[in-house]
Amino acid sequence: MARVDKLGTVCIVGPGLIGGSIGLGLKKKGLAELVIGVGRRSPSLTKALKLGAIDRATQDIEKGASDADIVILCTSVRLIPQMAAKAVPVMKRGAILTDVGSTKQHIVKCIQDIKRKDIPFIGGHPIAGSERRGIEAAKADLFEGRLCILTPAGRNAGALRTIKALWQGLGAKINILSPDEHDRTLAATSHLPLILAASLVNTVGAKRLPFTGPGFRDMTRIASSDPELWCDILLQNRRKVLDALKLFQKELNSIKLAIHEEKPARLSSQLMRAKRLRDAL
Repeated sequence: MARVDKLGTVCIVGPGLIGGSIGLGLKKKGLAELVIGVGRRSPSLTKALKLGAIDRATQDIEKGASDADIVILCTSVRLIPQMAAKAVPVMKRGAILTDVGSTKQHIVKCIQDIKRKDIPFIGGHPIAGSERRGIEAAKADLFEGRLCILTPAGRNAGALRTIKALWQGLGAKINILSPDEHDRTLAATSHLPLILAASLVNTVGAKRLPFTGPGFRDMTRIASSDPELWCDILLQNRRKVLDALKLFQKELNSIKLAIHEEKPARLSSQLMRAKRLRDAL
């Protein structure tokens, strides 16, 4: 791992699973001089302090963001634009705004509309997490070996280097995409799988769940994720999610037709193609 200079004061808005893991990682590796946690609920902030994910806590985002060198928005995607609108006016000149949202086009557009040129925004999305949520599930090594996608808005090379260094310091691998590329890709690789997992569980139903095995549990683990959080993600990225569903429906119909017409060669070919792709991971 490349050497990472101290990042100064980092403000984490929403120190839950992802935000708390960022804080734990920053503190464990000595990457930040001070980690400030901003949250709505005092008990959650107290837990974050006790776990060592943050050094200071406040429920006032303006107070937390005003002294920060980096502000990381770790709330639901629905709240990220609202939090940005509160943080940006009080951030000091040259500070960097970033986020961890699972959608990007809507967030980038909203934050660009705030129009403060001396505060660069570098969109971020670590491909890490769990069906669990909250500070209790946070881990310092959550991002080790995981991919983090950055979607920089504008051409601030210095800010991009800093946010890359932050994630690399936490052990993540970096990929840079446009907001459109991000949302199109994640609709297929993240948002669609959640829909499929939830649909499969609902199809099987309560009476047949006792007859499921490890394969079913592995495939449907993410169906236990927070429904409210995922509703926000799916609706915010709805156009690209619908495109991904169309592609999946086409593939499903092809398999359905091969079964209906009793075409073992065609069915085997489709299953073998999937096996080769999956085995290459």
